[in-house]
Amino acid sequence: MIKLYYDRIVDGVKVPNGIPNKFVKYYSPGFNDNLFRKEIEFEPAVYPSDFRQYGATENSVDTIDNTETKFLGYYTIEGFGSAQNAMGVNPETKGKYEAVFNYIEEKSLKFLQSGVLKLCICYLQEAFITDNIIHSIHYNTKRLNIQNSIVIVNDFLVEKRYNDWCKENNETPRFKTIVFCHSLYEKSNEIYELLRNHETYQLASDYEQHKSSAMSLDEFKDTKSTLRTNTILSMNRRQREHRLATLCVLNRYGLLKGNGVSYQLTFDGPTTPYYVDKLITDESRQMKYYQDYRELQDMKYQWVDYPIAMEAKDGVHHGYGWENKQPYLDSYLNITTETDFLNPTGYASEKVWKPFGFFQPVLLVGSSNTLEFVRSFGFKTFDGFIDESYDKETDDVRRFELIEKEIIKFSKMSKQEVHDWYWSMEDILVHNFNLFMEYGKNREQNYKNLLEKLK
Repeated sequence: MIKLYYDRIVDGVKVPNGIPNKFVKYYSPGFNDNLFRKEIEFEPAVYPSDFRQYGATENSVDTIDNTETKFLGYYTIEGFGSAQNAMGVNPETKGKYEAVFNYIEEKSLKFLQSGVLKLCICYLQEAFITDNIIHSIHYNTKRLNIQNSIVIVNDFLVEKRYNDWCKENNETPRFKTIVFCHSLYEKSNEIYELLRNHETYQLASDYEQHKSSAMSLDEFKDTKSTLRTNTILSMNRRQREHRLATLCVLNRYGLLKGNGVSYQLTFDGPTTPYYVDKLITDESRQMKYYQDYRELQDMKYQWVDYPIAMEAKDGVHHGYGWENKQPYLDSYLNITTETDFLNPTGYASEKVWKPFGFFQPVLLVGSSNTLEFVRSFGFKTFDGFIDESYDKETDDVRRFELIEKEIIKFSKMSKQEVHDWYWSMEDILVHNFNLFMEYGKNREQNYKNLLEKLK
């Protein structure tokens, strides 16, 4: 049985490690992230995460005898949202919160240094680990003489990036990586449960307009004889460079207006600037697509299902709890704009996996080698139907050009051609759906498998 250790247990509540005493009130008797944001004015660095499940016992560091020498378990750092706050690399938190390493109690630090405890940094959910975060973990564990740490992360490139950096800088690696695909396991379980009339998440409970729904195998097959309303589905709630560039391409080739494309240029301010130069470097193409950007500005927004999906009230995380099968029943190809495109990350969010639960092929606007990572879980991608050579292209500009080429190719197809193309890969769509359901059904086992890796 894996043992997890905490500096503070308050009235039975295991308070996450890595916070000053003045923050404890936000975690006991329960985690109040909204109050934290209101009073502290930045995102919490840690929280009671999904790591605390299925086969681990939770203990106080104070229960360890000072003379103990053998390994007992893990001292956890459970990162909340962006890892920048926890790792002390966000300038906005300076003077209010330092790195989690600064708040390790003296007794715990002694046990971490002696090997009685091992440091386990858990980034199961967001998993957006930039290079400066990797460096912070390395230098802080080196400064504190903490050996053999483990980082659990939903990023298939972290280990390679870290080891390459260590070689370049003549540093000895100080942590090992376990890749845990939290986004696959949680999203598949959510859709699996919806098909059994059970709603896992209650994030949309305040919105009477919304009722979560998923698509069954029978519903999928019942659409075979009918042309669907839209040709594509592409959700773009929060703008990023690659999403804006994709929207411009879709608009240029007649795939945006009146199609299954959502966007809003005023999500993060008065309007999203025209910032596509890192993906579209040719000036003539930049000027061409600028006209499409202006059209997007004039339109202001486009919704696929209903306006609430474009809102972000009270820190609501829209990746989970908002499923609606209708946009998928109404479209064929999912043009999935991932969380990132330009940074060296191997983060595969729920956006990558969700189309499999709704019987859709994917054209992925995201990091290189993501499709290879997807296939490692047993899913089939769509090479032969889509030219997936873009997935191997590490040059961002060239990768986007290859994706653009596929969008243009798709735009030239009639709806009947799209329909026939879609149903020609029925066996792949069904395979992916069934496998997705298996992952969802076995959510508990996926977490148990993670804990097994720590033994």
